[in-house]
Amino acid sequence: MINGQKIWTSGAHYSDYGILLTRTDPTVAKHKGLTMFFLDMKSPGVEVRPIKQASGASDFNEVYFTDVRIPDSQRLGNVNDGWNVSLTTLMNERMSIGAGVATGFPELFDFCNSLMLEDGPAIENRAVRSKLASWAVKASGLKYTSMRAISALSRGERPGPENSIGKLVAGSMIQDVATYALDLQGAAGALSGPEDAEVAGKFQAMLLRAPGTRVEGGTDEIMRNIIAERVLGLPGDIRVDKDVPFNKIPTKGRA
Repeated sequence: MINGQKIWTSGAHYSDYGILLTRTDPTVAKHKGLTMFFLDMKSPGVEVRPIKQASGASDFNEVYFTDVRIPDSQRLGNVNDGWNVSLTTLMNERMSIGAGVATGFPELFDFCNSLMLEDGPAIENRAVRSKLASWAVKASGLKYTSMRAISALSRGERPGPENSIGKLVAGSMIQDVATYALDLQGAAGALSGPEDAEVAGKFQAMLLRAPGTRVEGGTDEIMRNIIAERVLGLPGDIRVDKDVPFNKIPTKGRA
């Protein structure tokens, strides 16, 4: 029987199936005692509530589970080994975000080729060209890093922690690119309607969506911790509850 809730579930309002990580043994440390299942999103007890975003869209949802029953035939992996299963899921998610998210650089480059500033075409402005060059390097790095990850997948390997780099860079880059595009537009950057705004409001929509990209699949802070510990080999944060049984970890309201 599953009870609980999960916020920021992408696409839950139109998905037929979902995956669910459950606590099946509270007497062991928190990363142990987990089991993963897939479930029919139309199952009794599953309620999906779309979240209205600043952009007006509802990509994310809050999902509530009330006495939901999932048969063991829908279990993914072994009982209490759900963390290993979830690692595969998370690594693939971060890889797909880092490799697949549109950073906005090609659109910004085209925009600067057509935009006129007070001193002439934006593309001929030294400050603009410097910004474009910096983002061109990042875009190229993202491209070839994702190619290495895809090559690893083709060999049957699991995506590694280095994919957190792509996710971290892409998430911040899309926000920076959109912000700079609106700065170049000046007062016109405040327009958001596709009929009135430059490039049909693409950069405005990009900026409003960017915070979601930096949260989904793990926040920037989580990505930096993963890169520091698992890619660079730096000492990990002190975790006083690392080996404490889940039901012994002090929480508000727990005796």
